[in-house]
Amino acid sequence: MKTIERLPESELEIMLTLWHAGEPLTAGEIAKELAESHGWKTGTVHVLLERLGERGFVTCDKSGYKHLFSPTIKESDYRKGEEHTIIRRFFGGSAKNMIASLLNADGLSDEDLEELSAMLKKKTGGK
Repeated sequence: MKTIERLPESELEIMLTLWHAGEPLTAGEIAKELAESHGWKTGTVHVLLERLGERGFVTCDKSGYKHLFSPTIKESDYRKGEEHTIIRRFFGGSAKNMIASLLNADGLSDEDLEELSAMLKKKTGGK
């Protein structure tokens, strides 16, 4: 699996906005989406989009009046890369250790545990 570069939080917010939109967006549309939570102006979003474009995370269609930005990688691919990094860095490369840590953490409801149990049964074919 090709390693995907880890994004800083600000750039990840831009990518999440594009992924969740499911269609190309202008910098203004992205800024509007993130204005309340981050207070970013269009200029800030342009700088972040430029960085993302330089590193191959987004493309820009400049054929029309509006410049439309699209992600070049899937959210699921980025997420897989982050999962591998977390497992490697914090759990010695062991997914089992990560799951054990989560199971021992406070905050898992009975419903969460039931869902996790069902996922494990499905993964193992009901064994």
